[in-house]
Amino acid sequence: MIEVNALDLCSREAIHVPGHIQAHGYLLILNSVGIVKYSSENFQALTRQVLGIEVLESYVTNLSPIFGKAENHKFIEYIINLSWQGNEFKPLNPYMVEIKGNPYNMILSLSGEDYILDFEPEASDLFTDPQNKVGAALSQMLASKSLQTILENTVFEIQRIIGYNRIMIYKFHDDGHGEVIAEEKRSDLETWLGLHYPASDIPKQARDLYKKNYTRLIANVQDKPVPILSVTNLPADLTNSTIRAVSPIHITYLKNMGVESSFSVSIIVDDELWGLIACHNYSPRFINFRQREAAKLIGQVLSSCIETRSQEKLHQDNSKLQSIVSEITRSLSNRKRIQDFIEDCGETILNAFKASGISLFFQGASYSLGEVPDDEDILLLAAELDQRDSNSIKSYNLSHDIPAINLDSNKFAGLLGCLLMEDVKDCLLIFRSEVSHTVKWAGDPKKIIQFDEHGNQYISPRNSFAQWSQEVKGKSEVWSGTEVEILFEIRDEINFAIGRKSLELRVLNEKLRDAYSELDAFAHTVSHDLKTPLTAIKSYGQLIERRSSQEEIRKMSAKIVANSVRLNEMIHTVLEYSRAGQKLLKTVKVDMTSLIAEIKEQVLVGIVNKNLALNILSTPDIDGDPILIFQVFLNLIENAVKYSHKKNLPIVSISGAIENDSIVYRIKDNGVGISEEEQSKIFGLFSRVGNQEEYEGTGVGLATVKKIINRHGATIKTESEVGNGCTFILSFPLAG
Repeated sequence: MIEVNALDLCSREAIHVPGHIQAHGYLLILNSVGIVKYSSENFQALTRQVLGIEVLESYVTNLSPIFGKAENHKFIEYIINLSWQGNEFKPLNPYMVEIKGNPYNMILSLSGEDYILDFEPEASDLFTDPQNKVGAALSQMLASKSLQTILENTVFEIQRIIGYNRIMIYKFHDDGHGEVIAEEKRSDLETWLGLHYPASDIPKQARDLYKKNYTRLIANVQDKPVPILSVTNLPADLTNSTIRAVSPIHITYLKNMGVESSFSVSIIVDDELWGLIACHNYSPRFINFRQREAAKLIGQVLSSCIETRSQEKLHQDNSKLQSIVSEITRSLSNRKRIQDFIEDCGETILNAFKASGISLFFQGASYSLGEVPDDEDILLLAAELDQRDSNSIKSYNLSHDIPAINLDSNKFAGLLGCLLMEDVKDCLLIFRSEVSHTVKWAGDPKKIIQFDEHGNQYISPRNSFAQWSQEVKGKSEVWSGTEVEILFEIRDEINFAIGRKSLELRVLNEKLRDAYSELDAFAHTVSHDLKTPLTAIKSYGQLIERRSSQEEIRKMSAKIVANSVRLNEMIHTVLEYSRAGQKLLKTVKVDMTSLIAEIKEQVLVGIVNKNLALNILSTPDIDGDPILIFQVFLNLIENAVKYSHKKNLPIVSISGAIENDSIVYRIKDNGVGISEEEQSKIFGLFSRVGNQEEYEGTGVGLATVKKIINRHGATIKTESEVGNGCTFILSFPLAG
């Protein structure tokens, strides 16, 4: 005798092809043309006794007298035809027939392409019609908003309707084991409320059948099952049969519990088997098809109620967790570093996920809050994620799922984690600590494998159901599907922020390259143009050394002074040019009327030609930095005066107007003008127009103007002909 966890052996039992039916009914299986392919042994005995014929390979019309019909009556074909609605099979169950003078319910279902006919007695151990009580029962069931109260109301109402000795709500856990979470029982019975049962008690293939057959009746565990006869060696698939025989293992299991009859109703939530309404009786009990259908209706209403409550809780949990995503998004948008969201949102994440620690492994470093493993173990977990096809981990028993990483199972029992990007070991890890608890099992959850006289293995079900307690350690609370989805949403937000920051960095790099290029050109120009006065100073100094004439010394000294002054002016204007690009913009509405009036007053003080006409026309306000805008207009107006002062009647005009979406200013003079070739160069550093000896300047003013204009998002261009003056056209954006 060997004690093992026999779940695997149980799961291999072919319970849908038992080769027998329960003793209270009869069974026929027909092909599509009405020939009997399978028959229960008791039905064959009936046909021999009543009709003197073999049932197998007979036409069902030949069997009509068995059901109290005239010979060759085609009522079975008629019922089958009625059950087809287009391409959908919807049998009109049950259909009443008579067998040996007693009423029977004929129940029609499919077995592949064949038809199953189950014949069950109409007579029942339940003498009242439960359908009359269902409406009131449903009303009482749903009288509370609490799901637990609804479950308790359900078992009470089910017992009141069908009268079984013990009614339980049996809920399946994620690993397949079950727990009694609500119970109504006969007063002398010991309670099973809160007891757990191993998954092998109701193995997977049995749970799959409960998803297809919403009710299951075992009328009497002491009855000997009736064999099914066939002309073929293939077993009949009785998945949909209402009188399918019961696994011998399960019969022994029920006997060991002292149960003589059982009845169950499936609880289906989101198309999965959530649990059972499990009914036990300690004496044989048969309830007919209609009575079972009434109980099934209660089960369906309960299923809908649980599903609704589950969806409500799911929505609440999702809303709570979605708010975290929004908070993280704000943090990632506002902070310069990705990892700062741990500091900003870590506590909120821990509370929402019921977690004990969170760690972001990013660019070779970990950023954590709460109880987390050391950096070496974090790196090992990142490597484990990288090896997984899903690049994620969802574990509530980490020491079991990843034993190679030796973590404290008390502190780090659960882990929900994912890589941020494939092939990069950056990851987000959320930890849960152990939730130690005691599970009360209905007996030691092990089955016994024994060997028969031929050496074949068979399972002996538990024969003791005395309460057996197990202390569960090293496990955390199970992660929900919503929590997994939100983890991936957080990952996507982090990746989006990484992408955005990468784009910002690329833009910054482009600007930096442009700045380096400009700086290089600036340095080249400065070094070239500053050499001119320095060379002159050096040359005149050398001449002084070689000559002794006082007059020549005086002239050369004057040249040295002049070039020194020019060099000083150039250095000053270079500094102004540099500051124009560094000064922070303080954009306001600039009063252009006052600004240009002030410039006019300043220009007229140093006027050379008294005939100058400085005309100011319309001056609409613009948005900009007042100091820099003053510098632009002062420079342009002074240039206009300078290059037109040799005219007999120099004229300079300033006018502004709104054109489309811009405010356009024109500064026009009637001076020497600018050649087409020079127009393309005038905004370059140290670029000058006309005879440089005749017109003073450093060639930095217009370069400074151009830089200021660009910083304001404005444009500047020229219209000019040599000898016919020049017009500078400035276009500023119109404020929204």
